Amino acid sequence: MLCPNRGFSILPPARTTRRVVALVASVFIGTAIAAQSPPAGARPQARALPGPPPVLITGARILDVVTGEYLAAGAVLIEKGRIKSITAEPPPNIPDTVTRLTLKDATLVPGLVDAHAWAAPTSDLDVDYFYLLSLAHGVTTNRAINVRTTWGVAQRGRSASGVIDAPVLSTSGRGIDQAASPGRWLFDAPDAASATEEVARQKAAGVDWIAGYDSVAPEVYRAMALALRRSTIRLSAQPGASSMSDLAAAGVSSIETLAFPTQARKGPADDAWLAASAKELATLTTSLVRTKITLVPMLAAARARAYPKETAKDASLELLPEARRKAIVDMLAKVPPADVARARKVWTSQLAFVRRFVRAGGRVATGSGFEMSGYPAPGIAVQQEIAALVEAGVTPIQAIRAATLNGALLLGLTAAKVGIKPGVEANLFVVQGDPLKNTADLARISSVIRGGRVFDPKELLARGRVASREHPPVLASRSTK
Repeated sequence: MLCPNRGFSILPPARTTRRVVALVASVFIGTAIAAQSPPAGARPQARALPGPPPVLITGARILDVVTGEYLAAGAVLIEKGRIKSITAEPPPNIPDTVTRLTLKDATLVPGLVDAHAWAAPTSDLDVDYFYLLSLAHGVTTNRAINVRTTWGVAQRGRSASGVIDAPVLSTSGRGIDQAASPGRWLFDAPDAASATEEVARQKAAGVDWIAGYDSVAPEVYRAMALALRRSTIRLSAQPGASSMSDLAAAGVSSIETLAFPTQARKGPADDAWLAASAKELATLTTSLVRTKITLVPMLAAARARAYPKETAKDASLELLPEARRKAIVDMLAKVPPADVARARKVWTSQLAFVRRFVRAGGRVATGSGFEMSGYPAPGIAVQQEIAALVEAGVTPIQAIRAATLNGALLLGLTAAKVGIKPGVEANLFVVQGDPLKNTADLARISSVIRGGRVFDPKELLARGRVASREHPPVLASRSTK
């Protein structure tokens, strides 16, 4: 299988034809090989930069994601990459070098978090492609998964120092799996001892978290969680050989994708979800809330399977290189009607599950999961996750918190260090509109600020073209600039 998460993909779960598999293989096999060993010269922009010039923002209200309210428009002063002050009027003695953003009817929003972000060079995409598309859509933090361990840690340092233009990077090393197929980018751990040895290696290398995959058995997850018990490093998991119920008992920090809720994999993921009773799902909800596990449901990919014709018309596909876009459209056209009907039932059930989970006090974060099937596109995927959460019945502020506060908490930050406030690193974006009334306004981006540097989203997208060897995205964000 090409898809790491064999239980959750836009691929038809049970009756994918050989022709479709061959088509996808021809496009994506290079992804797995290149990501397993990213080239040392993965196009970091080698430039030693001084600190960014000061920035003064006036005339925009500030969204406080903790309280869910707006702060009145004032003057936000950014110096040395951090928010120095927020005052009613511009402070005196502003340096002549200040960059001024004088706004009207605009909202400052804390940068979004992609809690399951593929960000590694492939055979057709430089790593900058993933970074630039993320930033262009207001995503200023990537919880990057499945990269060569030492390379990922080094990239994190390059981003923090400003040597490369990239989101804040919180990195895992290689994903840990069991029975990983040859040529994949995962570490094959045949037993608990080998898995914990790899955990120790990644800890020593300085990773931020450990990524477990869908063929890891419950006892192996328990062993990895035990090995991390006295550490600040967290463990993510994907259901499959371990059910979501198993993972709740194993001590993981996050469950990524919704599949196999109460029983481990014995057949298609859709069948396992539909077989779970309302009582079993209610029990699972209680268990997840009690153990404080964060769900990263990646609903946009699930929606693609439930609504393949609509997804094939998604304008965001223009962000992908032509060969990838064509492969996905071809896949969507071949999904059998029976699979579509089953996927819609699952989609409806999963939306209801997420709604009940959030209402019960559960924490959801947004993730894209590009490496699973090449859809949705980086950056805009987080916007699509927010839309899917609202469709599920989550309130706008809860959906925005999933993409901001909850993602930051999953990274180990506290609420006091999240948002737009003095002393916090300046990672935010400017939108026209009122996202608390209409979350679609989050896509109306005029400026993105990462570490105090101001970026034009259109310019970021244009640079994304250069980061692809196949002339990728020309789709402009809904920018007002």
